[in-house]
Amino acid sequence: MPRLRFNLLAAVILALVTSSSTAQTNKLFIPETLSGPIYNLNMAPSLHSFYPDATTATLAFNGSYLGPTLILEKGSDVQMNVTNQIGEPTTVHWHGMHVAPKNDGGPHTVIADAATWSPSFTVLDRATTFWYHPHLHHKTNEHVYRGLAGMIIVRDAAEAALALPRTYGVDDIPVILQDRRFSPQRQFVFNGGGIGESGNTIVVNGTVEPFLEVEAGIVRLRLLNGSNSRVYQLGLDNNASIFQIGSDGGLLPAPVELTRLRLAPGERAEVLLDLSSSNGQNRTLMSYSSELLRGEPGGVNLGPGGPPPGAGNIDGTDFQILEIRVSGSSSITSIPTSLIPLEPILESSATRTRPMILNNVPGPQGALAINSVELDLNVINEVVSLGDTEIWSVSNATGGPHPFHIHDVQFQILDRNGSAPPANEQGLKDVVLVYPGETVRFITTFEDFADPDTPYMYHCHFLGHEDGGMMGQFIVLDPNATALERSLLPEGDFLLSNYPNPFTDWTTISYSLDRDSDVKIMVFDAVGREVKTLFEGRRAAGANETIWKAGSVPSGTYFVQISINGKPRSHAVQISR
Repeated sequence: MPRLRFNLLAAVILALVTSSSTAQTNKLFIPETLSGPIYNLNMAPSLHSFYPDATTATLAFNGSYLGPTLILEKGSDVQMNVTNQIGEPTTVHWHGMHVAPKNDGGPHTVIADAATWSPSFTVLDRATTFWYHPHLHHKTNEHVYRGLAGMIIVRDAAEAALALPRTYGVDDIPVILQDRRFSPQRQFVFNGGGIGESGNTIVVNGTVEPFLEVEAGIVRLRLLNGSNSRVYQLGLDNNASIFQIGSDGGLLPAPVELTRLRLAPGERAEVLLDLSSSNGQNRTLMSYSSELLRGEPGGVNLGPGGPPPGAGNIDGTDFQILEIRVSGSSSITSIPTSLIPLEPILESSATRTRPMILNNVPGPQGALAINSVELDLNVINEVVSLGDTEIWSVSNATGGPHPFHIHDVQFQILDRNGSAPPANEQGLKDVVLVYPGETVRFITTFEDFADPDTPYMYHCHFLGHEDGGMMGQFIVLDPNATALERSLLPEGDFLLSNYPNPFTDWTTISYSLDRDSDVKIMVFDAVGREVKTLFEGRRAAGANETIWKAGSVPSGTYFVQISINGKPRSHAVQISR
């Protein structure tokens, strides 16, 4: 009898060591792949079986939920045929890809119901993991929540030469992380507004309570935070190391060993798991959300816009993402020591610093904004010159974090509040999570594409914030653009700049008008308080200038707001003494 008790105790201990988590019940769904050069995507209503006792009404590409994984080769020419049959207009954005603005799929590139959009472009990006999703203003939150999203994998010769797992669905696994809330009838609960939808059920690749079967060896997970607003704090249940090899824009110079990986909405990370000695064992990918900062979406005290009280809230708790069942053996059993070199963009090469303040519209209880202005699709907020290298200084003046995303380019983070970013953020990025009171500076070069007519976007990637107007738009102009090309700016718009910026005592604010207009120029501080009215009256068409003598105004970031015939536009300036 004592021996039996010993054996039972040993079995219990072995079970606890093997996995500290509850067994998952559904095999992880692996989306099918599409390869080029022609990719046909059909968006339509569907039904998906998240649970065996019911089907859920969804939207999907080519199936019942989400969409196929698009496999692209660097340097190839591709055509995307996107047909919309969801019953209302939408768009499709190739998140992270470097394409011309007319092919980017932002809010201006609307696909009417029953219409097909067919952009063609050359794949210029290096090997990485991107994704695609709708981007129609005021509808992104809902369309993504109902299922319209999919992964993109770009491959190239440099990545192919490395000893990395790359057998799709076997040792190279797409992992699309989402959270959803279901009614008792197993239908999506969509409230709209706020920060974006937040669920109490984790869904991976459209699978609830998923498990994955892999061979013992090195396994590659392509992690995508496809949630509308939840931040994940990822790690293994036994706190073993994971090795991040890639970020939003491609492979890192070398693997970065971590036990925790924080992933905000829109971010991607490629990681390697060393399961070489785990044959016959189970591991579980967890989100240690109890470790998130107070008020961080997915952490404790989410606040307004979060799930209603008593609704099975998982915020601030540690929960399972994916059970990994290991058996057999793999031919890849070691982590590479080096990956793909990345040439840093020198700060000295930047032509300007462009401040971006995440704040509110001036006035009591003003809506969330960037540079004190809500999105107006008829107003171009920033004008960039083709070929320029710029530093964007993103400061968070709100009470919560925001994942800042920019279209068109990948960037390199220079610093967070003056300190170098962690090693896993020193690759190419297109989303960065900026915390309250923090300033993140990144550097990027605007290459290849100029278009005076169609803008790119920058915005918070909490989809409720994005739909609510925490978004701006910029155009890239060829410095040799003709007067005719400049005239293609949206009717009533105007070019705006100031020099010098930063400045000490005075700066010249320059703007051009396409017609005689009523003009009002005001200055606000970073929290939206009026500092001064510089001009109010009539101005003639053509180039105009106004000088701001700052006088005793202290150092800091300010916003020059110019209203042309009642249409406001803000431009961030800095006083540095």
